[in-house]
Amino acid sequence: MGSDALSPLERLRRRRHERWLEALQQQLAETLAEVPCRVWLFGSRARGDWDGYSDTDLLVEAESAELAERAADQLRSALVGDDVLALDRCRWQAMAASPSPHWRAVQAQARCVHPRP
Repeated sequence: MGSDALSPLERLRRRRHERWLEALQQQLAETLAEVPCRVWLFGSRARGDWDGYSDTDLLVEAESAELAERAADQLRSALVGDDVLALDRCRWQAMAASPSPHWRAVQAQARCVHPRP
């Protein structure tokens, strides 16, 4: 659907989400400046069906589980994100073939918001 076909309310909602996303990415960049990791947004904020009660679900992916957990702890301490999970890169990539429909959906819908390799 092109932006011309959107209602004024939907255009406003999308602009608000874009501003929220920019602020989140700035917080991630500041908080994780020294940590080589990726951060994925998942849940309603990533899908676009968020509302005023939605939380911020983040998943930290790093080369090792220890590094991912360290980055997740930094985000939690800085109050960036409401639910912050940590996974090593191999485990994150394996989620696409997980027997759990929940984890397959998380992997399929996630949006990279901090792309540090």
